Amino acid sequence: MIAIVEIKGKQYRVEKGQTIRTVQVPGEAGGSINAERVLATYEGDKISVGQPALDGASVTFEIVRHCRSPKIYVGTYQSKKRQYSRKGHRDNISYLRVTDIKG
Repeated sequence: MIAIVEIKGKQYRVEKGQTIRTVQVPGEAGGSINAERVLATYEGDKISVGQPALDGASVTFEIVRHCRSPKIYVGTYQSKKRQYSRKGHRDNISYLRVTDIKG
């Protein structure tokens, strides 16, 4: 079974056993979270689409680990002034493994 689930405003297509990378979610590594906002599920020819979400459907995730994303550098240059600035940014992310899909 495949599901389209929304976590913190972003949508992910997930299958059982798949690991996804998402923005950091609350909880300890090794714990589990439940995503109640399932937008669609499909298995073979049977497709269920919610408006906007399916009632009674849920996806259970196991929190694999929390870490930080690779650093991204952003630079700005102002011509004729010989001015250049460079800043870095890293997001806090979580890796989640799908353990169960109901719906």
